[in-house]
Amino acid sequence: MLNVYFSLRVVRRLQAEPEAVLLAEFLGYLHGRGHARLTIQQYVRTAELFLRWLRRRHLSLNTVEETVVRRFVCRRRCSHQTAYAALRHLLRHLRSEGRVSARASTTRPVAERVVNDYDAHLAQVCGLAAATRLYRRRYAREFMLFVFGSKRIEWRRLRAEQVQNFVAQFGGNGRFAAAQVAAVSVRSFLRWLQYLGRVDARLVEAVPHFRQWRFATLPTVMSEVQWCTFLKSFDRSRPSGRRDYAMALCMVTLGLRVGEVAGLRLDDLDLAAGTVRLRPGKVRRERLLPLTACVRQALVAYIRGGRPRTDDPCLFVRHRIPVGAAVTRELIRGVMRRAYAVVPGCEGWTGTHVLRHTAATRLRNAGADLKRVADILGHRTLDTTAIYTKVDLPQLAEVALPWPGTQEAR
Repeated sequence: MLNVYFSLRVVRRLQAEPEAVLLAEFLGYLHGRGHARLTIQQYVRTAELFLRWLRRRHLSLNTVEETVVRRFVCRRRCSHQTAYAALRHLLRHLRSEGRVSARASTTRPVAERVVNDYDAHLAQVCGLAAATRLYRRRYAREFMLFVFGSKRIEWRRLRAEQVQNFVAQFGGNGRFAAAQVAAVSVRSFLRWLQYLGRVDARLVEAVPHFRQWRFATLPTVMSEVQWCTFLKSFDRSRPSGRRDYAMALCMVTLGLRVGEVAGLRLDDLDLAAGTVRLRPGKVRRERLLPLTACVRQALVAYIRGGRPRTDDPCLFVRHRIPVGAAVTRELIRGVMRRAYAVVPGCEGWTGTHVLRHTAATRLRNAGADLKRVADILGHRTLDTTAIYTKVDLPQLAEVALPWPGTQEAR
């Protein structure tokens, strides 16, 4: 298969390498995944140079790991991103063939057992959503690594200063939100340890509290011009563009969360009735939402003229490697960030919740009451939805009192 992707001269050079068989197998692995021609050529060339580098340093192939890859990439003048991607695939291929030992877990078995027990408590007792449990587990791992490192985990050694220092490191450069999330996560973890009798209640009290005033700020939303420019940024002449446009409409019109968009399945749509069913997620209840005409048209255009053939039941799937697999939240966020970049005033935005805020604001401006907005967004209480009364400028103008002295000036 080498002659399919390379000239005769390059094929002869590759076949003269001591690892010629390995390079040919690696090319077959990339071909089977469906990578583009240029990508395969770049990855095989990087693998060739990496194997030569190993020989010159008398490093055995079966001892290769991520640290060796980093040493090689740091000495290369080529694109680090391309080199990392190529060698990640090479390691994955070698591990699947049993030529390289499986990647060792960065978390020790004892710490992982603690995290698994904590996660079971969050799911079965607290009833937290999967997305919330994901970052709670992450902070629990980081906290144990910060406090104990490679030493034995002994809860009696835990001190209040260590708890405070761990949270404080997330507040660097004024990152208030990151420190707040870390504090909430560590407090939850310590409360569970206190429940088990492993730590004292004073450690829970040592976690810093961040004062947060409800309704102190306005939700960030798109203006009408920004909204139109944002939707026009998607190239609907391409299949992936039709998918991205449909995902964006689901968020900016229906107010769906990024996880809800990623979790949509084909059987959740009833195009004849014009509805979409949202499975129980963060609020633990199912919702049935009406599809607006523009959302319905975008979904039909994507399903009939853009969605790859796949057995995956998810509605939105990947158009690149691995083709046909369900999209991830990270992929959706990346798509929206690229769309923000071409909208004046939105270039620095990174998250997707602004689209949900925009959907709610547009509903309010169209005359929907708070109860209807709460039902569409899936809020459990109207208190959560009340923030959108602050951006309903026409109604605020009706109840606003005249500025003191206005009548006298007239």
